[in-house]
Amino acid sequence: MGVPNFTGSKKRGSAVKNLLLLLIFIAMPLFHMWTASFGVYPSYKMSAVHWAFVGSFILLVKPSKFKGGFVLDAVLMILNIFICVYEVKLQDSFVNNAGVYSQTDVYISMLAVILAFIIAGRMVGKVLPIIAAIFVAYAYLGRYIPGMFRTTKFSLQRIAPYLYTAYDGLFGQTITVSAQFIYLFVLFGSLLELTGAGEFFVNISYALTKRIKGGPAQAAVFSSMLMGTINGSGAANVVTTGTFTIPLMKKVGFKSSFAGAVEAVSSSGGQIMPPVMGAVAFLMSEMTGIAYSKIALSAIIPAILYYATLSISVYFMAKKIDVPEPDQSNLKSAWVILKSGWPYLLPIGMLIAMLIIGYSAQRSAFFSILCTIVIGFVMNRNNMTVSNFIKALQNSVKGIAPIAAACFLAGIVMGIINLTGLGLKISGIIETIANGNLFIGLFLAMFTSLLLGMGLPTSAAYMILAVLVAPALMKMGASMMAAHLFILYFGALSTITPPVALSTFAAAGIAEANVWSTGKDAMKLACTGFVIPFVFVYNSQLLLGGSFLEIIFAFVTAFLGCAIIAASLIGWLKVDISMVGRILLFPAGIMLFIAHPLYWNLVGLILTMVVIFIETKKYKRIISA
Repeated sequence: MGVPNFTGSKKRGSAVKNLLLLLIFIAMPLFHMWTASFGVYPSYKMSAVHWAFVGSFILLVKPSKFKGGFVLDAVLMILNIFICVYEVKLQDSFVNNAGVYSQTDVYISMLAVILAFIIAGRMVGKVLPIIAAIFVAYAYLGRYIPGMFRTTKFSLQRIAPYLYTAYDGLFGQTITVSAQFIYLFVLFGSLLELTGAGEFFVNISYALTKRIKGGPAQAAVFSSMLMGTINGSGAANVVTTGTFTIPLMKKVGFKSSFAGAVEAVSSSGGQIMPPVMGAVAFLMSEMTGIAYSKIALSAIIPAILYYATLSISVYFMAKKIDVPEPDQSNLKSAWVILKSGWPYLLPIGMLIAMLIIGYSAQRSAFFSILCTIVIGFVMNRNNMTVSNFIKALQNSVKGIAPIAAACFLAGIVMGIINLTGLGLKISGIIETIANGNLFIGLFLAMFTSLLLGMGLPTSAAYMILAVLVAPALMKMGASMMAAHLFILYFGALSTITPPVALSTFAAAGIAEANVWSTGKDAMKLACTGFVIPFVFVYNSQLLLGGSFLEIIFAFVTAFLGCAIIAASLIGWLKVDISMVGRILLFPAGIMLFIAHPLYWNLVGLILTMVVIFIETKKYKRIISA
């Protein structure tokens, strides 16, 4: 059997290049499946092998564009593999010579940092390499900066080896999480898509919501939620599910920009939806020491509120513009679809069950992947050909490449933050400006999170923010869980926040809509996502802290608050609402989030009822006239 041309370009695709790609597509998943089951490797060895695969893949699919560039790329690939092998050798030598570097070690460390910018930069674009370069420049030149940002003298001979070998450097905890956890879940998602599960999720979501006004948009919300929790990237999830859902939404009458916005917000929210949370939950567990199961449980009510508000907003918009009912003559019932496709739920069910029982994330992913392959042969045998299977493995490597590249470069940022003590300084600035006021501190943390998260995958954004921002919130009174979930929310929302809104850009492209109109609609739909983090910092019941009755009461009032805010933003609640009514409904919705004192809930409900009464009377008067 001939080697397929995976690059999609016969001009660029030589036999050697395609053979190397094929070897990566087969060897990388096998290596990670081995380490998830039987193989036991130290984290630095896993990280080195992981980056050797990913770095080689990036150089093959993002080649130099000048004549003879393939020679440079071949040299870069050899050097990248060399620094990975040398890093393992160096870490092994530290058993006898801890912290002792030869001049050769220093030069190779410098080479590793340079290669990180060249190779990872080809995959993630300009934003993260520029940020990383600024941090390196700060470490080297910080001694000349006056005031609290002044650093001690750091030479390149000290900076480079630290970044190369430290636990928070290039091959440290950031790329380790990509190697140990995130890739397995990207592989899981790719194989799940191969089996036909993605189409099943869209069909079952559509069937369940077909009788609800704006059914295709509701299907987009819930199918994107299901796939988004496994997928490590909001933009990638938009491309996966948006190709099905966005044309359906446009077909029934939603504006192109609104259809794209629904998909972008739904896909980005997958990063905060348990059980997998786009694999960021495992990063959080690694950085906080909190058990993964506790993080997933704590995140469930805020995630439900996020998607409930989005669903309600879609319903209100469908009512407002009077979206016609779809032709249901050719639609199968949800029961028929479920009866024929229920096995697709088994891999996800197995994953959740194993994680709850207490198996490691790696072992849980391993058995879920095996279950997915079996289900694929049972449900869709004709699709499980060798070429399609390799295509799925290819998609897994393509999916992890931008995440791993971001994690690799984020290692530079993390390393410099810890080497220079910058994290403590920024936390101190937030505390100083806020003057110890948690509410002001949360607003500062929100803007910092959105700013630093622009253009970054959620995983990379979270890692940087966990070091820079979370400590300040904890010092001002937020719990560790609330502080880290807070920055995770805004790290995820940064993918739909202009000016660098990757998920919005992807959705606007599929919808053939104006980017800024799509961004405006996305911000409107995700507005409650900006409110919920502030609420759970003060109201621990939303993170399952408190008695059963307290949790239920907090959830019900918060749900009502979400619905009222949705009505305010869309401008419809049984009737069209005037601008004055919308302005009054927004604070009314916020009041229902406030747990203590209780009278704020009552004030919010009364204000809502008054607005609805006045708007309904006004509407009836207009109709009768």
